[in-house]
Amino acid sequence: MPKKRKDGRYQRKITLSDGRHKIVYGRTLAELNAAADAVRDEDRQGIRVGDNTLVGEWAKIWLEKYKADLRPNTKAMYRNAYNTHILDTIGNMPLRDVKPVHIREVMSGVAEKSESLQRKVLITLQQLFSTACLNGLIAKDPTEGIKITPHARPEKPKSLSGEQVEKLLQACTEPTAEVFAGLCLYCGLRREEALGLQWGDIAGDSLTIRRAISFVGNQPDPSQELKTKAAHRTIPIPAPLKEILSKTPRRGLYVVGKADGGPMTKIAFRRMWDKVVQRLEFSVHPHMLRHTYATSLYHAGIDLRTAQYLLGHSSIQMTAEIYTHLGSKDGMNAAGKIESFFTDGKTG
Repeated sequence: MPKKRKDGRYQRKITLSDGRHKIVYGRTLAELNAAADAVRDEDRQGIRVGDNTLVGEWAKIWLEKYKADLRPNTKAMYRNAYNTHILDTIGNMPLRDVKPVHIREVMSGVAEKSESLQRKVLITLQQLFSTACLNGLIAKDPTEGIKITPHARPEKPKSLSGEQVEKLLQACTEPTAEVFAGLCLYCGLRREEALGLQWGDIAGDSLTIRRAISFVGNQPDPSQELKTKAAHRTIPIPAPLKEILSKTPRRGLYVVGKADGGPMTKIAFRRMWDKVVQRLEFSVHPHMLRHTYATSLYHAGIDLRTAQYLLGHSSIQMTAEIYTHLGSKDGMNAAGKIESFFTDGKTG
């Protein structure tokens, strides 16, 4: 039975499944009943009532147990997202006390940042709390329904025009830079795939992606693991790339390597690419070259499933998003032709 305290609040003793007792309080009988129901729900779900594990404590366990096998760069992404954007706001709160309003507070702190960074922070939060639910530390995930803040900014170009491709290749005065650009433009390689390509991976009119070089600090990651299983693929070599390859000096195992024949370091790659960018009047980053290849596949009429394979996408939805976007742009580009058709009276 509820008991009214001298301070005006109501209290009730709840007996838990393990025989322990828990006192709940409420300013009204309705609030008291809601508090009692919440405690019973947690008890039924196997959550230890009264557990005060902090978000920061769980984050350390989560990184060690759930992210141990990830590539160093991916682990660093989660760690940076937590340390830089989450820790100060909710790190010292008990997991069970975090509500959607606290998650929104974290996300409002990065609302002015790029959408990409917002997604990294939100993914980190979602995985932190979903695994806490799975381990019986909380009854409900407070990140449910939380979204990023989209920016109403002009869309930046994702690919290069034919004229820009020509200017880019002209800016690649060093053979290493030119072959890197060629591999990304004409075979759609990711940066780490181009850096991991060896001369032995090239046979006749095709090349096979077998490894990728990402960086741990400045040095190449020794694992050289591909991003996904789908990244292992064999791609035809178009004539422009054959010409570039034919004049690229073979200094060692790697097609895109340092002058001494070894694999690229992060600093060496950055210096090489910065020299290219400084000669151009437009902005370009390596992933734009891969997107240019995807655009070329679309305009060449390559079907979606084949494009998925050539791009090394693990999901056809990733390829479909690119094709759909390009299709919508083509539709808008046709507006002038449609207008002329109807205004010229050619509908009869």
